[in-house]
Parts: sequence; C-alpha cells; structure tokens
Amino acid sequence: MRSFTRGFLLATAAAVALMPVGRGDGISSFGQRPAPGALDPVDQAWEQAGLCGVESPLATASDSFEAYPIDLCGCEPPAACDRDHGAACANSCSEGCCSEGSCSDDPAAGCCGGLGDQPSARRFYITGIIGASFGTLQSGGTNTAGDFLNTGRANDSLLTAGAAVGMAFDRSGGLLRVEVEGRGRDALSGQTNSFAPPTPTYFYSVRAADGWSVMANAWRDWNLTERLGFYGGGGIGAGGYRLTVNDGVVSGYGHVGGFAWQAGTGTTFQVTRRTTLDLGYRFFDTVSDSLPLTTDGSGGLPAGSYASNFYASELLLSVRIYEPFRNRPSR
Repeated sequence: MRSFTRGFLLATAAAVALMPVGRGDGISSFGQRPAPGALDPVDQAWEQAGLCGVESPLATASDSFEAYPIDLCGCEPPAACDRDHGAACANSCSEGCCSEGSCSDDPAAGCCGGLGDQPSARRFYITGIIGASFGTLQSGGTNTAGDFLNTGRANDSLLTAGAAVGMAFDRSGGLLRVEVEGRGRDALSGQTNSFAPPTPTYFYSVRAADGWSVMANAWRDWNLTERLGFYGGGGIGAGGYRLTVNDGVVSGYGHVGGFAWQAGTGTTFQVTRRTTLDLGYRFFDTVSDSLPLTTDGSGGLPAGSYASNFYASELLLSVRIYEPFRNRPSR
C-alpha cells in the first residue's frame, strides 16, 4: 500500500511538471504556438473548467497585493502596459498612465502613446507674439494752401509684438480657435508727396508712432501629422497710431484710428501637449482716417486735411501655451 501511494504521488507530480502552461503571447511552456485561428488546448481546458476571465490579486515588488485583473486563459487586458514603464513616464502625464491605452515605447513621447494623455474638448490658452511688420502709410486728402492733392506712400520695416488669449475647441482633424489679440508696432517714418504739379516740389515728412491694434480672431487648425499642422483665418477690430506730418508750409499732428481687419495663415509645431510654436503670415489693414492741416506760422489757419491709411504684411513667431494655470497632479 505504501509503495502504491508513493508511485501515485510521483506520477501526479510528473504530470503536473510536464503539463504545458498557456502564456499571454500564445506560447505554451513547451514552446508551441497554436496555428492561426486554432484554439490553444490549454486555454480550451481552462474554458471548459469555467475559470477564464477571473480577477485575482497579484502582488508585485512595486504594488503590494494590489488588485490586478488576470485572465486565466493567459491573456493580459488589452489596455495594460508595462508597470515599470508606466512609473517612468507618469510624471509627464496629467492623468493616470495607461488608463486609456498602452504606454508608448518612446519615453520622450509621454504616456499612452504620442504626446501624453488626451486633451479635453475645450482648452484655454495664451500666446506671446513677436515679428516683423512691413508697413505702408498711404496718403490722401487735400492741401488747400496750395490746392493740391496729397499723394504717395511711405514704407518702413517695423517690429511688432503682443499677446493673445483664447479658447481652442476640438474639431475634426484639428482645432477651432477664437481669441482676442492685442499688438503694438514701432514708429513708421518716411515721405509722401505735397505740392505736386506735375512732379512733387514739396514733400511731407511723416511719422506714425505708437501703433496699436486690438482684434477678435477666429482660426481653423488642421493636423498634418501628430505634431505638424497649418491654419487659416482672420479677425476684425480697431487700430490706430499717432501721426505727425509737415512739408514746411503746412503741418498736422494728432491721433488717428478706426476699424481694422486682418487675414492670415501659418504652420504650427506641437512641442508638447501644452506648448505649440506658430510661424504665420498676416495682412493687416486699417480704414483711412483724416488729420487736420494748418498753415505754419499763421496761428493755426486751416489748410485742408491729410488722410492716411496704414496697412502691412507681417511675419509673426508665436508661442502658444495651453492651460497655463493648470498644475500637474501630485504623484
């Protein structure tokens, strides 16, 4: 009887040791992979026993006895990822790593693939803007002291800078952005024509300083790749400047301004989920406004008006920060 019991135990131990064990990659402990479309015999046995898909606790070195779903057929949950990689990239995510997908193999790309966790459908942003404005001041009106039309234009290259605040909304293939933008511009200096029958014999020295604009813009962004995109749109608002003109006979000084509009396009590069670089082009224009002219040395006798219109082609570099006041959650 003792020898029979000993033989039975030895046979049972050998059977257990030699039993093929199913793994998550479909390879048994014997190194066999089922043919495509075929059922693994071990998995089939577990299914017949009614033991598939049971949640069991798994103790790991980093997560002591944390409840972790285990598929007893040998398959990990489809959204699961390597726990060590999740810990390494957790600081780059604003939400739980791997909660919505597997981790990317690229540590620089953040968690759950690509640029990090998925952004919300609506995000606040601020933008810093700097660039070059190739401005033109077009002259008009009449100099009544000589009864001649003011003609010609002055051109100058200016520095422009400013900021915008806005809201971005998720749309198919990109974003819809609405914002309020404020910018300033350097002074434009040059000459325009005065007393011109048939060629100018007098010229206005003109200076348009303290240029400003406030615009309400709408931009539509389209994604070309995960990081690269382009956009188009425009805006309306108001703009103005402080104008000084003098041709040696008549002169004028004052603030002019009125309705303004702009249209533009550009390319974007998403550095991180919350930071985007923007290289864009704008055509900016203001409606013509008039400045009274007076005769020099006459005590302010009226001498007509000087009408001006400022417009510019502008190249702008912008840095856009989404959710600038949002802190990352503590880990």
